[in-house]
Amino acid sequence: MVEQPHFAREQPWTGPFQDLLGYTIHLPPSGPAEVRLVLDQRHLSQYGIAHGGVALSLLDTVGGIAVLAAVDRLDRLTTVSLSVDFTRPVRPGPVRAVGWPVRIGRVLAQVRMELHEDDEKRLLLAQGQGVYRLFRGDGPAAFRES
Repeated sequence: MVEQPHFAREQPWTGPFQDLLGYTIHLPPSGPAEVRLVLDQRHLSQYGIAHGGVALSLLDTVGGIAVLAAVDRLDRLTTVSLSVDFTRPVRPGPVRAVGWPVRIGRVLAQVRMELHEDDEKRLLLAQGQGVYRLFRGDGPAAFRES
């Protein structure tokens, strides 16, 4: 069994998949949740661009993180649906996914996400929306200091 993330740690951790892909999570005091990754050879398809699953994973992760950061007393969540439109090829180098909750209900949350090049141009690479199922309980507040 995988250890559950400790929501009050300095650097949030979403599990072994985070270690596999190599992304980091950033929760600015104001502004959207962020997931950052430097794309390298291990993330590429046979065409020399990032495999679509990598981009989808970053967007899905930032969507979940955005909800976890916004909701108190949330034990866990799962992705119900994810829709993504790719606007440009995702090439090797730094990228940043950002996510904003659009609506948070008792059971479901809707989030808007974007993936950008993480440089001075900040070109939009993909955008999407996700719906997440919320499992509320008496656990610690998500990604907040206790």
